[in-house]
Amino acid sequence: MNELLNTVFGLDGLGFGSPGSAFGWERPLAAWAWALVAAGAGVVALWSYRGLTGSRRSRAALGVLRALALVLIVVLLCGPRLERERVSSQQDAVIVLVDRSASMTLPDAGEAGAPVTRDRAVLDALDASAASWDSLAADKRVIWHAFDGRARGVGEGGVPADLGAAEGRRTAIGAALEDAIRQAAGAPLSGVVVISDGRSIDTPERTTVRRLVGDRVPVFTVPVGSDEPASDLAVVRVDAPTRAFVDDRVPVRVRLEARGGSGSDAFEGAVAELIDRASGAVLDAVPVDAPADGDSALELTLRSGRADAGSAGWSVRVRPGGADLIDDNNAMDVDLELVDRPLRLLYLDGYPRWEQRYLKNLVLREESIASSNLLLSSARRYLQEGDVLIDSVPASPGEWSEYDVIVIGDVRPDLLATEQLEQVREHVAERGAGLLWIAGEGATPGAWAGTPLADLLPVAVSQGRAGLPAWDGPVVLARADGAERLGLLALDDSAGGWPARLSDPSTGWSRLRWAQRIERDRVKPTAEVLAWAVPEADAARRADPERAGLPLVLSMRFGAGAVAYVGTDEIWRWRYGRGEDLPERFWLPLIRQLGRSSLGQADANATLSATPDDALVGAPVQIRVDLLDQELVDSAPQTVRADVTRPGAPPVRVQLTRSDESGVRARYAGTWGADEPGSYVVRITEPLLAAYDLAAPVSVAWPDDERRHPETDHALLADLARRTNGAVVGLGDLTSLPDRLPNRELVIRGEPERATLWDRPVVLVLLLVLLTMEWIGRRLNHLA
Repeated sequence: MNELLNTVFGLDGLGFGSPGSAFGWERPLAAWAWALVAAGAGVVALWSYRGLTGSRRSRAALGVLRALALVLIVVLLCGPRLERERVSSQQDAVIVLVDRSASMTLPDAGEAGAPVTRDRAVLDALDASAASWDSLAADKRVIWHAFDGRARGVGEGGVPADLGAAEGRRTAIGAALEDAIRQAAGAPLSGVVVISDGRSIDTPERTTVRRLVGDRVPVFTVPVGSDEPASDLAVVRVDAPTRAFVDDRVPVRVRLEARGGSGSDAFEGAVAELIDRASGAVLDAVPVDAPADGDSALELTLRSGRADAGSAGWSVRVRPGGADLIDDNNAMDVDLELVDRPLRLLYLDGYPRWEQRYLKNLVLREESIASSNLLLSSARRYLQEGDVLIDSVPASPGEWSEYDVIVIGDVRPDLLATEQLEQVREHVAERGAGLLWIAGEGATPGAWAGTPLADLLPVAVSQGRAGLPAWDGPVVLARADGAERLGLLALDDSAGGWPARLSDPSTGWSRLRWAQRIERDRVKPTAEVLAWAVPEADAARRADPERAGLPLVLSMRFGAGAVAYVGTDEIWRWRYGRGEDLPERFWLPLIRQLGRSSLGQADANATLSATPDDALVGAPVQIRVDLLDQELVDSAPQTVRADVTRPGAPPVRVQLTRSDESGVRARYAGTWGADEPGSYVVRITEPLLAAYDLAAPVSVAWPDDERRHPETDHALLADLARRTNGAVVGLGDLTSLPDRLPNRELVIRGEPERATLWDRPVVLVLLLVLLTMEWIGRRLNHLA
């Protein structure tokens, strides 16, 4: 029947019997109105034929035809039609954010006793729940994002095959959430899933949270990693000389940091070791003691030496006493060059005294030191001793360059020419020589005020006989933290490195009967205290010598070299305590430390430095080249080329410009900054200097390296879920997510599909048939 009607009305597509189709009107009338129309049509038809002549039956039939025609006309005026609603739906979406920052590589996830990285735990959980994600993707649009500082799409549907490496240098959950929502703009959101350890440099903006709450979009957070703060012990810095003498006890200063966990507790039971990389032998080992103040960082010194010359490859390693989060930050390499020649020393003093005699004989006995010793008199006559005899005090830069260390005792500066003093200053500042001052009751340091060497004194003095007053009574010496940092004054093999009896005046021989009183305000800002003088009267407080005493032994950097000042000449008295051992362990390491800096300068025609050598990404690194050979200076260009290289990257060219600083023969300087972390090498490529192979390593790190802060922040994730009416879901409960996500499918009702019936030919024909039949009937019945 429907097909017949569709054919009669000429309907194609929407027709009678079509699914969802219904009969309707363009101008619908109420049921009572249709009743009135029908009644009105009947009344009009009755009124039209009531007064006419003819049989009642014929008039009734004609009246019915007229009534039908009138009703049909009203029907056509109301616009009959077929209608079908157009309804569509937009699939709701689920955003899944997976943390791909470097903190996800930390191994504190998984079962107890079998830890895995946070990243591995996430990937395993996603694999285990893959069927649930596929089922969810059948009902919803699942949008996957990998994120660190920003979100980036990695696919839609089931679990992506590749989420990318977990190597982002920072996590910004707030920014990533905003990115993901913006990229999904227009899609109805069923929810957001955040899989992360929670460590973030930001938090979600309040406007973002309000928008999610307003749109009824819950956030389900999946915390990764351990709730308990994980401990990590790391070697963060190693300082060691690049060159040293054969058989020298080279100090290697190590900085350790305890990260995460309970801070300094990570130090408990740890041991720092110095390893020979070639043989694997442990050269030195020091137990790590947690700082008393609970600080999360400490420094200690390892020492070792070698009997043969050449390159030495060492490694500093820390062995944690318990569980340690990251293994690959427990070691750092150290490379140095060992030089097989004696340390060259020149000792100038004004008169024979006990300290002078002892120190002179000490360096004469020491095979690793070649010394020249001169006593200067006012008549400019020299009394000399030593294994290297010289005719006079050096009088040219070339003659001073023969010495690694210059010792100046209690000698008057007027016994040397001003030019000689200026040459000593330049020798220390430019060639890295060491200068050792030994105070006396006559000239040092007061007589040196106002001379070219006054700046090389670690203390500020006024001109006078000695420049500094002496203590009223005996003092004892106590080692300062600065000595431990430099690996100096280690007079005992115990952990503290300082014999307690040296600070005990009751031994008698430990009392220094003459020492200068150096007030703290006289110590220059760049000087460092190596030992304190504690007066005998305050010896009861010697456990805290920094409060009880005043500086007595100091060190200071000056240009490329180093300076030390000893404010007493009574160290020889310690011979009564343990023979030569204590004085030797006081003087020889101090002399060697002063002489090491000259190894990088004294034998070189040109030097290269890059500072800092442990730079941060984007921070400037100062590159400096000094020409120390006159022949090079004479032919030096105005600029020098340097290349900065990193494995796998093209070299970066840096132009160094010549400067005219006073006291510098020829210096070139420039700056460079790294865009990426890594190990770089600065190498001079200027043809004039190519033969000297000048190179300097630089290590570059991100300033906000996530691995420096291994703690999770699950509280941030829980707060985000709570504020958005979501929930915290464990990694093992990912299969429950499809049931937790609400249905936010959007139903869209469009303009209905319509097919009009009133304008169809069949309707016009029907109306004409009714009217024609009435007209024929009237004619047959002779009705005008």
